[in-house]
Amino acid sequence: MEQDHDQRGGKVVIVTGASSGIGESTARRLGRDSMRVVLAARREDALKRIAREMAAAGAEALVVPTDVRDRAAIGRLVQATLEHWGRVDVLVNNAGLGYSRRVADLDPLQLREQVDVNLVAVIECAQAVLPAMFRQGSGHIINVASIAGLIGLPNSGVYCATKFAVVGFSDALRREVRSRGIRVTAFCPGFVATNFSPRLLAVLASQRRMPGVMSADYVAGRIAHLIRHPRRLDIIPPGWGALAALGQSLPWLADLVFQVTMRDQ
Repeated sequence: MEQDHDQRGGKVVIVTGASSGIGESTARRLGRDSMRVVLAARREDALKRIAREMAAAGAEALVVPTDVRDRAAIGRLVQATLEHWGRVDVLVNNAGLGYSRRVADLDPLQLREQVDVNLVAVIECAQAVLPAMFRQGSGHIINVASIAGLIGLPNSGVYCATKFAVVGFSDALRREVRSRGIRVTAFCPGFVATNFSPRLLAVLASQRRMPGVMSADYVAGRIAHLIRHPRRLDIIPPGWGALAALGQSLPWLADLVFQVTMRDQ
């Protein structure tokens, strides 16, 4: 049975990949903003620790251990959210992974894992929340892509392929559901100082060839801003948008940039 929904409560937000990195920082930030957060990831112990710490700070959090590679688990995640809070206002499709390998050297299991987590799970999570959002007549899906979804990065070919697909999926879905009161955002951050990042971006940062390295907390703040002010596409920092545009309009010059930055790789 669904619990009574308090209309005075904050937005109900599902965050996938919430056990670390951008997902953890986003969950904590949204909790501070008085939103009700559903923590979804595989590591239940980490989720419970984060939920306890959020509760101690006065935030509301629901732990739902979820492997986004499992469609049934995604269904249970949405059902648990509806049973607990009666609605889903926002999905932050954040879970993702990447392997820094040349395409010729990439293990087949690593290839499929990236596609399953970075793309298939993003689509299936969106599918799972849409019926509730249709009933509500409102909702917002934020798909965390990457600058790697706008320009091809050497040694991250499959990762880029999945993120390009997420950007395209987001744009198509946005057009499908806009008349139903649902917003869709493709969110494309550049290099973020977490344990997970494509190797090229880490190389650029370490060589001080790339300005604007961001903290996970900064990125979380941007996601909180997007929930309040939805956009079709959001690229941070803005300079990365210029690099993506360069790759589209002057690919030979972008090739030269990558040739220089990857000289020793």
